[in-house]
Amino acid sequence: MTLQIAIDDFLRDLQNANKSPQTIRAYRSDLQALARHYPGELSQLDSAQLRHFFDLDQDQRPATRARRQSAIASFLQWAYRHDFIPTNPMSKMERIQLDPVLSLPPTRQQITVIFNVIPPHQLRDRLLFRLIFETGLRIGEALAIYVEDLNLSLDDEHVTILGKGQRKRTLLLDDAALISLLKQYLRQQGYRHGPLFRAHKNYRGGSLRYQSAQAKWAHYCAQAGIGCTLHQLRHAHATELINDGVSLATIRKRLGHKHIQSTLRYAQLSDQAADNEIRAWRRKKQL
Repeated sequence: MTLQIAIDDFLRDLQNANKSPQTIRAYRSDLQALARHYPGELSQLDSAQLRHFFDLDQDQRPATRARRQSAIASFLQWAYRHDFIPTNPMSKMERIQLDPVLSLPPTRQQITVIFNVIPPHQLRDRLLFRLIFETGLRIGEALAIYVEDLNLSLDDEHVTILGKGQRKRTLLLDDAALISLLKQYLRQQGYRHGPLFRAHKNYRGGSLRYQSAQAKWAHYCAQAGIGCTLHQLRHAHATELINDGVSLATIRKRLGHKHIQSTLRYAQLSDQAADNEIRAWRRKKQL
């Protein structure tokens, strides 16, 4: 079996396992680079050839190199599990270990500055990015929302989300400004069904693409002079919740995490919130 045929089968298995399009796209890019470097038989791929391939990435950032190593390691683990290779050559290699990066997300004030540069008539963009910030949705989850997923019952507004692993969850829409913007957007567009966030002229096409949303957000951040990724909007929401005393269990459910360990990576307690909690503990102990 050639390496290219095995890669195609592996990517097909990822699709059948409901892996996200973003994950599949990233794996395809890294594995196709390997296939261009080594067009031979999969069973003949060894650690020496992999080392030579990884040597070509020496000028790349450690995070980029680690991502490529991870993609190839996953593929080779799959190939070994299916008996396509006698041994896994990645098991003989040292992998890049990235130092954990603890970066605080932008504050609500900074994010508001970015929101303020979005033109008032760009309701789709204003709604999309505020929705991600006020709910902690993944960008892919937000772009996958259909009008039929919305429940706009007065004082009980919700949206049904299809998250990772095809797991559904119902998310409370509890921000008055967000709800007002959502209703204004629906009135303007006249949508009754189909994708909530649409592309093309007059937003009448299919769902807005991930890359287009990323480019739009990067443009607004550049105009505001503030560095912030779309993922940091989700991070900022989780941080606000924990700083306001919301339990990790509730935050985990809201963010759609399967394990609480994933939630802990996002939730960073501010010094002020930590100080307040210690003071409250001390007062209770002295009573």
